[in-house]
Amino acid sequence: MTDIYIEWFRDSVVTEFLNSRNLNQADVTSYIVEGAEKKIHYMYGIFDDETDRHIGNIKVGPIQWDNLVSDLVCVIGDRNYWGKGLAKEAIRLGNRVAFDVHGMRKVSGGIASGNIGSIKAYTGADWVIEATMSGHHLIDGKPQDRIVVSCFNPEFFPDAPVNSE
Repeated sequence: MTDIYIEWFRDSVVTEFLNSRNLNQADVTSYIVEGAEKKIHYMYGIFDDETDRHIGNIKVGPIQWDNLVSDLVCVIGDRNYWGKGLAKEAIRLGNRVAFDVHGMRKVSGGIASGNIGSIKAYTGADWVIEATMSGHHLIDGKPQDRIVVSCFNPEFFPDAPVNSE
């Protein structure tokens, strides 16, 4: 775990729509190790191909093994890489990891309606909007809807909806 990684979660712009804030190295290391050991969640780094710089993460989890479903969370923590389509690419790779490595039938996530960049990244990565939960989030004390997005493993859902972007 690098200091740069920890700094992402101290950046109020990066964490505006995240529950994780002001993390420390011991907590992050413990979280990653415990998740893998208990098979609750798995973290994967996102790196710049040219510089090998760690710019973000994909998390598969929490995993519900009895249903073969999981959340899939993408964070591009290095703001220098925002707006370049990298989150969409990382989410597509995350889909493959969740489906092919972990055997998930479906991955989902919930996004605050004000987080337009994330909504575009997920729907651009073949996810569909399954539901809107009115006023679910409080962002800076103001309610925002929760946009529930999902992606279906074609092995289990050959006729699943796909976003036609």
